[in-house]
Amino acid sequence: MSYDRPQELLKPVKRRFITLTFALALMMELLPLPVGSTRWLPDFVGLLILYWAINQPRRIGIGMGFLIGLIVDVSTNSLFGQHALAYSVTTYLVMLRQRQLIMFNLGQQALVVLTLMLANQLVMALVRLALGSAFVGASYFLPPLMGALLWPLLTKLLLLPYRHHTL
Repeated sequence: MSYDRPQELLKPVKRRFITLTFALALMMELLPLPVGSTRWLPDFVGLLILYWAINQPRRIGIGMGFLIGLIVDVSTNSLFGQHALAYSVTTYLVMLRQRQLIMFNLGQQALVVLTLMLANQLVMALVRLALGSAFVGASYFLPPLMGALLWPLLTKLLLLPYRHHTL
């Protein structure tokens, strides 16, 4: 963050926009893709939870992360509560340092997002292992890297509707 220029003021974020972004992310999770291509795709819903928890902590908190995780569990037919637990844990970790994270530049935030998304995948892998599933392999931890690489683009895209456009 540079202190040589004033930060621009953004328009308030509408609840409808947050809901729309989650609906779009959930639809992206449900797209029928060829086998093997999903190894590279990040957890879009998880990325959005991190984004909104960092930038709108009063609207997206631990409880909302848990609720959205339950919706993802039901819609993707995965183990019930797995995403809910992972999202609530990572949202809690964001809430611990939210005021610091908001001050980081996009590169630093991407590193934090990488760590949080790895923690997210680790929680889901541990839940599966605890219930007797086999370890899925190291490629299971590749999507967080892709999510961290997409973080600056996601941030810029989600800020576009809220910038004041002057002519």
